Amino acid sequence: MPATSELNTLIQDENLGIHYQPIVSLKQNGVVGLEALARPGSRPGLPQLNVLQMFEMARQEGRLLDLDRLCRRKALGTFNAMPQLEPPKPLLFINIEASVIDQGVVGSGSIAQAVEAAGLKPCDVVLEINESRVIDTAALRRFVDHHRDLAFLIALDDLGAGESNLPRVATLRPHILKLDRSLVQDIDTDYFKQETFKSLVGLGHRTGCVILAEGVESQAEVDTCAALGAELFQGFFFSRPLAPEKVDFEALAPAVNAAARRLRETAVAAIHDRRSQAQKMRRLSDAIRGTLTFADAAQYDGLLAGLVLSETDLECAYMLDREGVQITATHTQAGAQGQANRLFAPSPKGSDHSHKVYFYSLIDGGLERYTTELYLSRLSGNHCRTVASLVHRRDGTKLVLCLDMKANS
Repeated sequence: MPATSELNTLIQDENLGIHYQPIVSLKQNGVVGLEALARPGSRPGLPQLNVLQMFEMARQEGRLLDLDRLCRRKALGTFNAMPQLEPPKPLLFINIEASVIDQGVVGSGSIAQAVEAAGLKPCDVVLEINESRVIDTAALRRFVDHHRDLAFLIALDDLGAGESNLPRVATLRPHILKLDRSLVQDIDTDYFKQETFKSLVGLGHRTGCVILAEGVESQAEVDTCAALGAELFQGFFFSRPLAPEKVDFEALAPAVNAAARRLRETAVAAIHDRRSQAQKMRRLSDAIRGTLTFADAAQYDGLLAGLVLSETDLECAYMLDREGVQITATHTQAGAQGQANRLFAPSPKGSDHSHKVYFYSLIDGGLERYTTELYLSRLSGNHCRTVASLVHRRDGTKLVLCLDMKANS
């Protein structure tokens, strides 16, 4: 049978099933949404198509718009008929075949009409868009603005994947950012993924977006994404896509409850850990400052070297004068330094630190102590924080003591 006939038959007979994958919220401790996913029906005497093959066939035959509308109509109708979805129903997430936006369909009203025909309201529906597939940015903006005005929710899909366009977040102002599986996979053991994820969370929160972590498959991925600020979760850890009759919220409850409990326990433990570290930093800083206040300048290097040797939580120690010039060597733990180069190496005596925030916050900002956020040390690759403290000399001069403290993982 020719490919064209296969596709025409599929669309004409609506030979398409819909599965739903739950989207959970740990803060709300339950299922808040279902994403509709198309599944081609079986064809007697022919191999089973997968979703990618079905859409590629439609793309080749110029039937993407027809297939997209069929998927949407089936998703809406099946969702509204599901008996187990008691009010208030979860949100329905439906994918928009973004490439059809380039075909000039903006404003056709087909989505709103399909939603109304299914007995739903626009506020019940999240339109998922993979913006990287749209060439016409102006048409994409009109599509999003039009449907937002109708009270649809907008989600940008696959953010963090290779083709995603971050400037479009500000342009489109979505309600939800779905962070891609490629970023979530093994995030619990990948510091650079964690920092990228955290940056996207910050971008989302500053622009009023809810963050959804896609493709979570392990407890460690769920817990790490939750700790980094994700609010919604979707993936095999909670549930695979299911036929409508198999969607069971009660079966999900134990996993969701356990994840919510772990998030709370982790957050509380982090508060206690940060407080304990802060107290230790303060005690250590205050003790050495008192010694440095009465010491001769010639003794500074020896005192700092002894301090680092005795305190294994210290990454390094050094001192600056009132102008921000380093007046001691950078004293480090034995074997702490990685492969040195011109960018990643301990700063030598005479280095200028006057433009670093921890320096001018003390000298110009009037603070007595400043602690940086967690960062990756250029010296060793460890996570650390710099604790900078003013040292008031007996002659009235001010020096700055800098201690880089290792942070617990």
